[in-house]
Amino acid sequence: MFVHKNFRKIYHQIQIFSRNEQGAIAIIFGLLIIPILGFFGLSIDLGNVYYVQSVIGGAVDAAALAGGRSGGTPEKIKAQATAIFNANIPKNLIGSISAPTITLTQNNTVVKVTATGTINNYFLTLFGISTVTTSQSSVALVTTKGAEVVLALDNTGSMDGSPMQSERDAASQLVNILYGGNGTSGGSDTIPGLSVAVVPYSTTVNISGITLKNNVKWLSAAGQAQVANTNLYPNIAAVTGTSVGGKWMGCIEARAPLSTSGLTSSQITAYGYVNYPNGTDTTDATPTQYPFSPFLYPSTMIHQYVFGKPLNRGTTSSATTALETPPWGSKGSTRGDNDWRLNGTVPTSTLFFGDNYSWKSADGNYGVGPNLGCPVPMTPLQTSQTVVQNTIKSMLATFRGGTMINLGLNAAWWTISPNWNGTWAQPTPAPVLPNGATLPQAYNNTLKVVVLMTDGQNQWYDWPTGVPGLPDNTNNYKADADYTGYGRLAEGRSGTTVAGNTGTTLNARMTNMCTTLKNNKVVIYTIIFTHGNNIDSSTQKLFQNCATDTSHYYFAPDNATLLAAFQNIGQQITKLRLGWAPNY
Repeated sequence: MFVHKNFRKIYHQIQIFSRNEQGAIAIIFGLLIIPILGFFGLSIDLGNVYYVQSVIGGAVDAAALAGGRSGGTPEKIKAQATAIFNANIPKNLIGSISAPTITLTQNNTVVKVTATGTINNYFLTLFGISTVTTSQSSVALVTTKGAEVVLALDNTGSMDGSPMQSERDAASQLVNILYGGNGTSGGSDTIPGLSVAVVPYSTTVNISGITLKNNVKWLSAAGQAQVANTNLYPNIAAVTGTSVGGKWMGCIEARAPLSTSGLTSSQITAYGYVNYPNGTDTTDATPTQYPFSPFLYPSTMIHQYVFGKPLNRGTTSSATTALETPPWGSKGSTRGDNDWRLNGTVPTSTLFFGDNYSWKSADGNYGVGPNLGCPVPMTPLQTSQTVVQNTIKSMLATFRGGTMINLGLNAAWWTISPNWNGTWAQPTPAPVLPNGATLPQAYNNTLKVVVLMTDGQNQWYDWPTGVPGLPDNTNNYKADADYTGYGRLAEGRSGTTVAGNTGTTLNARMTNMCTTLKNNKVVIYTIIFTHGNNIDSSTQKLFQNCATDTSHYYFAPDNATLLAAFQNIGQQITKLRLGWAPNY
């Protein structure tokens, strides 16, 4: 008001001066004084605007940084940003300042603070401009905690076709959300502290291409010799897109006790196996502690089948004399459940030699070969979204053997277990972790998450078209089933020799691991994808109990609900990264 009165006095003096006719100089001065005073008044008004802009700009900068550094829930971020904004606004500021508008974008990883100020003018009111409005904004990244996330995904034969495509799409969107995208695009290739692993599973997992640190070997000495034995593994050329030929593809067997069945310890070793202590298939023991045996499905034309005994994989006995004659001779069925010759040919046109993926238009159950039932390779923790997405894109339905979810969960545990720190090689780009830490970190140093998905239950499948299989009392064949990560059912490595009891024994193993993981503060999400099939109540209860709580369990009857479940899990993990603490 004081400034406004002074302007009126000056303006009045100018009017008096302009009426003075004392000479030309007075007239010229009178003409010049108006723009001079105008510029003086304008500078005052603009100075006020600049001052208010500076105050608001500093306040929104401070608010955005404070909100971003506070982390936590969106409500906590907004509250902290508002408090800091208000603390940076002077009490008697010229003009009025609106309350800040605070928005969170990119899955709550970016905070934006905007505020508006209105300033009253003095000189400009003479020209009809009574106020000036100015707005300022500031953006900051929200501080997020690190996270190690592993996806254990069902790649069994029942996923063939649309279900597998839906699983790939859903998993891809979850990963994109974790890396700051909207599910289908956007985000970054790396985010500090975030690493993701993918474990495709069937009745086994594939460790092909994964080199361990310090020259640690995945396989036992006998196993290493076995996969190098070209006499045992036929010299069959690889076919791009369909088969690695007669080579070992990279799948491994469960580390479970062998029933000796009359075999001595030296015989078991000579056969290419390790007789593991009970329960090793439910631990996070490293290969240094307990090396693996390679998974290879023996030919039912070449390798003699002996009920209840593990295959003697250290010899090619009878390989040349029984090429056309199954071990069971002419009794009963003349087809075994994995008939193939050393040269890669098959005894009937209905069979095809390959790696048993859904690339074949025919029923995948008619594939044969030493890698029958072996899924695509797993990927340990990676920092690059591109690497993770490529693994997901590579997934294919893998036929035969059945579904052994417990072995998928076991491999997922290895990827995030601190016990494996120093065993896994570090990814590229190298992880950016506090104090130069390496992966996997200690349980309390970072958020660890398992996402476990299946479309079925733990079960041991038996291909009904070939033997050994269901009991044949006429020909005195005992009950057995497909070769899996636990060998043949009759060997008893899974803890039972009865197919109907398989679910119970494998469920118990899975439950033990779920409990151990949760006791170590690992967050577990579980998903059952039925795609029109029925899932027994015991499996539903198993997955409900395995999850961290009921809100972490998802039942997806169709493709749309599966996609929604994975999207929601991606968003939930992102929120957990904002507010995670060691003792959550």
